Amino acid sequence: MNREAFQLAPMPEHGNTTDPLWRALWDAYEPVITPLRRMPLVADIELCGGMYGITAELADYSYLHISSDDVLPTDPNQVRGWLVQRLSDHNPTIRDVIYDSTEAGAHAAHGNDHVPLFNAITAFVARRRLGLRFSPIKAVSISGLRSDLSAIEHICDCFPRSLDAVARYNREVAMLRLMGWRPLHQQGGNEWPLSVWVHDGAVVTVAVTLAGWNAERAA
Repeated sequence: MNREAFQLAPMPEHGNTTDPLWRALWDAYEPVITPLRRMPLVADIELCGGMYGITAELADYSYLHISSDDVLPTDPNQVRGWLVQRLSDHNPTIRDVIYDSTEAGAHAAHGNDHVPLFNAITAFVARRRLGLRFSPIKAVSISGLRSDLSAIEHICDCFPRSLDAVARYNREVAMLRLMGWRPLHQQGGNEWPLSVWVHDGAVVTVAVTLAGWNAERAA
């Protein structure tokens, strides 16, 4: 599998992801959230004093805000229409209505239909070139078992550049070889190398792994 093939934007990074209400809304609105993450945009659930909404980060630090007539109900089946706006916490003059299928909206005939909703969002993001681009952050990890069966778990470092990760991997396996370790298996080529080593009853795996994703934004 090509790990460079980015399929979903990462989860938002904050403490709410373990909150039961946040989790319930995230799961309930998965049919809306997953297509946003496939664009790929980092989606989130807004829990501002009961004013629930779905947000999605854009490349210029503005964001999409998706609600309904007033706020999103806890039950998606109660949504009668969608209101999508582009907003910014840094620039209050940014307030674009991208799609409005609420009762008085320009697209009211579509109601709660998802297809025209995402057609409008996709067209807007593409036209304004506001989609995020993600590049992998790679880590070099060493894991295995010592001869006494105690665990070995070590992350050498994380690297935003693939060449730096592979260079660190090569240094680690060269050190193992100098210390008398013997390779049992190697795979992955120069992008995601992995090798298994043994020495005096111990076994370790050295690998370049995916540590996360770096969002590339507009300047």
